Amino acid sequence: MTDQYEQVKFKVLWHLYTHGYFGKRHTPIESLKRGLPSHLKGEAIKVARDLIREGILVAKKTAHGIDVSINPRRAREVKEFLERFET
Repeated sequence: MTDQYEQVKFKVLWHLYTHGYFGKRHTPIESLKRGLPSHLKGEAIKVARDLIREGILVAKKTAHGIDVSINPRRAREVKEFLERFET
């Protein structure tokens, strides 16, 4: 994975983790693009889809599209990634 990919992955997971989006509390996948530079906004959706495939994020179909949240069973793994990336 590229360094840019890892940075976007950190931003996406940080957004979900700090806002408490675990399990039943979810947010639209489009909101993950907030706060990113315009040239990285498309990358955020790709990263989210990869994290869904890995089982780190959970996808939920809603009337307005796809919502995502952190899989509560993988929360410790997410926290360790965020701590490792910060230092």
